[in-house]
Amino acid sequence: MKTKNHANENYVHNCGEPQIVLENYIASLFQMGFHADESIDILDFYLFHAPVLTSSKMDDRFGQQSLRKLGWVGNPDMSRLEGKLLKAADMGIFCFVKSDSIDSTLDNMNLGERICINHPRAVLKQNYSVSIQEDGNVLLSQKETRMECLFRHIRNSFAHNHTYCFENDSVLLEDCEENGKISARILMPKQALIDWIYIIKKEQ
Repeated sequence: MKTKNHANENYVHNCGEPQIVLENYIASLFQMGFHADESIDILDFYLFHAPVLTSSKMDDRFGQQSLRKLGWVGNPDMSRLEGKLLKAADMGIFCFVKSDSIDSTLDNMNLGERICINHPRAVLKQNYSVSIQEDGNVLLSQKETRMECLFRHIRNSFAHNHTYCFENDSVLLEDCEENGKISARILMPKQALIDWIYIIKKEQ
């Protein structure tokens, strides 16, 4: 029996562009054509010093840091940061999904096993908690901000070497859970990985 598609109807990508088979383009960071110093900068920032911690009380002795520490404080700053990252990557939106699975959304956004590589876009599973009130209402609460979610998935992608590179200078970063289910796919121009570092650090 065919499973019903429960994807968010607002997250759809139908461009009509040719599609490629994703697994044919697996490539590590050092196969993406970056200069050696750029590759080191990318690993240093997104993997070793990833802005993923939510509180200064948490142990950051090993290099991870909070966005607050980098000067991004409060919801207005988070919204401004998200807008700058989207613009630098030529994306319309980040598709954050609070769900047990993002499979249907990946298919709807043309980010399944065959994908269009000409339009940057991202689908990311966001950590959340579920609470049930006495009246039976079910509430979903986020356990991380949208930006913390983004950088967590990027860090995991590089840590597990789940990366792809295409002839149009785009890259795809993929994160998977322990059961093998995909929890994020981010298609972006590879140059945006460098640009984002300068934006987040508030450097020109």
